[in-house]
Amino acid sequence: MRRRNLTATNDLTDTCCAPTDPRPLTPDPAQRWQCLSVTVPHEAVEAVANFLVELGSAGVVEGVRDPSQPQAPTTAVQGFFPAEASGPALRDALAHYLNEISELFPRLSRPVPSLVEVPGDAWYERWREHFPPIEVGERFLLLPPWEPLPTYTDRLVIVIDPAMAFGTGHHATTQGCLEALEALCAAHGAPARALDLGTGSGILAIALAKLATQAVWATDIDSVALAEARKNVETNQVTFSICLSDTPIERLPAPFPLIVANLFATTLVALAPTLSTAVEQQGYAILSGIQTDQEADVRAAYPPPSWRLATRLVRDEWVTLVLQQIGAKHSRT
Repeated sequence: MRRRNLTATNDLTDTCCAPTDPRPLTPDPAQRWQCLSVTVPHEAVEAVANFLVELGSAGVVEGVRDPSQPQAPTTAVQGFFPAEASGPALRDALAHYLNEISELFPRLSRPVPSLVEVPGDAWYERWREHFPPIEVGERFLLLPPWEPLPTYTDRLVIVIDPAMAFGTGHHATTQGCLEALEALCAAHGAPARALDLGTGSGILAIALAKLATQAVWATDIDSVALAEARKNVETNQVTFSICLSDTPIERLPAPFPLIVANLFATTLVALAPTLSTAVEQQGYAILSGIQTDQEADVRAAYPPPSWRLATRLVRDEWVTLVLQQIGAKHSRT
């Protein structure tokens, strides 16, 4: 799952990246495609996947790791382009880009991109395989819409369509946020109000509503993301609890007892002054989208004694921070 930036308009999903062009991400089984792929170290996956989207890929698929097995040092990243596109030009562009970023990623070595033609139905099946049902924490069961609802489960079921908005629940950052929400609500009860900042698919807002938060503000600057979030909110029958909006955080009815923000680490750093006024005293901020080598910068932006680190969750190379606001009370004008 690519990280989302509040200033970006190309929302991306966990294991599939949405195109900037407002076409449905679900592949057409009748169309033929070119699959451009390369195997890179984990730290380079984000950059390569984003570049494939910029090239015009209708979707990006990453290799899925079995969590019961040791993590391999590399991941295959695949982009899909219409058959009529110039495959050799795309391959050359990717090879040039890999050479450009080799200094940033010392373990990148010299990977060679491959290009093969695949029928639409093959991509369709491969695409669906990347969104199996998944249990997160002790409470949540995440399903794509083509999976049948379980006849009985004691878990909270969230149905998310992996279409054109970030957040299907299969990425470490989303799972870290879900686990943090579950733990906070188990320890302190569900907050009466909460804000999901940069909601994407709406998955975290839906989780809050299912955990019994009565009023959830879910904001995003991307109209496509808000449209997809609205569909998911309706599918999960929590429209009565969630207010979807593109309203800037400065104009929302803050302070909130809880804010969750799964964004770029640089965006989280820039938002620190705003969140300091938007989170109420003794309230919490759940911050994710942070790679391990970025954690120090984020924590420096939310220092003690104003903020207390309540919980730190680590999945693969991603960190989720649960911070409690304990500093002097801020006034809002």
